[in-house]
Amino acid sequence: MKLLVIGASGLVGSHLLAAAKQAGFETLGTARTAAADIRACQLGDQATIAALLEEFRPEVVACAAGFTWADGCEADPERSRQENLEQPLALSKLCAKQGVRFVYYSSAYVFDGVNGSYTEADAPRPVNVYGRHKAECERLIAEATGGDALILRLIHVWGEEAKGKNFVYQVSRANLAGDELRVSSIHSGNPTWAGDVATWTLGLLQRQAQGIWHLAGERPQLTRLAWAREIIQGLKGLGHVEKVRLLAQAAVDTAATPRPLASGLDTSKIQAFIPLVCRATYDLPASFR
Repeated sequence: MKLLVIGASGLVGSHLLAAAKQAGFETLGTARTAAADIRACQLGDQATIAALLEEFRPEVVACAAGFTWADGCEADPERSRQENLEQPLALSKLCAKQGVRFVYYSSAYVFDGVNGSYTEADAPRPVNVYGRHKAECERLIAEATGGDALILRLIHVWGEEAKGKNFVYQVSRANLAGDELRVSSIHSGNPTWAGDVATWTLGLLQRQAQGIWHLAGERPQLTRLAWAREIIQGLKGLGHVEKVRLLAQAAVDTAATPRPLASGLDTSKIQAFIPLVCRATYDLPASFR
């Protein structure tokens, strides 16, 4: 199978590209900056993407690019609309015209976080700009592709990444510096290893799956504070000395960007289709040393 990954230098995209290569896929990636097996191309550069489709002729395009900083989206809703809605939608339409399967990575932020353990059948009720644009994009991509697209909702994704932005890196840096780290004790959701997301994505593609799927770890009710403690356990397993001082933050988030409290995803559907023992952060890859 030939796979084009848009956003191949990011957390999800890099794991997907690596897993696809290992599985024997013929692959090509794009990112803002070129690298080995990665072409320089931004998500909104439809002309370059169209040329890549003509040159590479992929069977599948996976869109792992977007503006994922919720606070940034709230401050700049126009950029969020462009990068989280208009550009992925345009790409899905281009793929549909050429008979190329499309994969779109969405988010648990399409839900309000009132109840938690959301299933694929639950109606989206986003509470912030990022979530609203992701939810609208899901709906429009499904329409544009006649329901053929794979729409994969993710939550609390962690793993090795070049920019080191995800929560595991944040805890690790605070631990190395011996800093205090304020962590919510009331926000909860499934920590999800990017490698598991990649494994499930490839499995769904090989099985010709369609529609919405929740790809997430096995503990939808794990609080952010409990997750931080688990990360420290994993760091100690790699030989780190515990130096960080975790401070529980129990107050409701007063930041400008509202965030769902209980945003965990129910994974019964994917686990019944492709059973997987998910990696937890107490089992960190050695590269986090």
